[in-house]
Amino acid sequence: MVQHIDIQFGIPGEWQAFAKRQPLLTEKLRPLFETLDKTFIRQVQINSTADRVVFFLGRLCVEDFMEILLLSGNGYGVGATKLLRGLYERAVTLGYIAKYPHKAEEFLGYYHVHRGKQFNHAKSLLAKELQTEMIEEILDSYKKAKEKYQEVVCKKCGTRRTRLSWSELDLLSMAHKVGLEGLYSPCYYNPTLQVHGTASALFSRMKIRETGQITFDEGAQHDWADLALIGAHHIILYIIDKENDYFKMGLQSEIKRRVEEFKLVWKQNEKCSSDL
Repeated sequence: MVQHIDIQFGIPGEWQAFAKRQPLLTEKLRPLFETLDKTFIRQVQINSTADRVVFFLGRLCVEDFMEILLLSGNGYGVGATKLLRGLYERAVTLGYIAKYPHKAEEFLGYYHVHRGKQFNHAKSLLAKELQTEMIEEILDSYKKAKEKYQEVVCKKCGTRRTRLSWSELDLLSMAHKVGLEGLYSPCYYNPTLQVHGTASALFSRMKIRETGQITFDEGAQHDWADLALIGAHHIILYIIDKENDYFKMGLQSEIKRRVEEFKLVWKQNEKCSSDL
């Protein structure tokens, strides 16, 4: 006889601890959600490729923010930190394309490079699943796209390779262009160490008992959760501001109130750096 196991998605005790630890944040989430609804739950006039990229990248950022909030509220601070990396990268990309709309086609075109690489990585499996015409289309698009994303790796001999990213700029350089360089370390570099198989990720989850024994720290990561939320909260306000400015929505005064609420929520948090 199979024993019934009561499975719950979400940890009530952690949500209660979160509400107790961040009472002002939970209070200010409702007006933030209302502003997010005004920004994204609406009919959008799309007139260009850049319009489409800016709007839908912003919508992805909202989803990232909600996922970070969910993990943080349940004590999974490290998991929230991992998601912060993607949120930051999308925000930088959105800000860059909003500032340089002609780069939108370049951003979308790199899709064919990713798809070609994906096929080559799993060729033995995908070749059996995809029709010949589809494979030919993928490889042909990949070949054409690669020519548009070449970079010189040796000026002396002229050796070239396909760029590792859609932009000729690295992420930090793009961040400088859009005013997000101050968040690069807490919202991108540090989270990257947690995403990959690094010693830093390993050490961050180890603890030494009074006996000197080294064990895995299996408890909730409240400090990580708060830091992830500070960064995510800051970035989502940046996203709202960029959407408002780009689409001329007239939400300046409302956004100003959300920024003041952000400062009020986090001003007592000693982990909140001056950049945040």
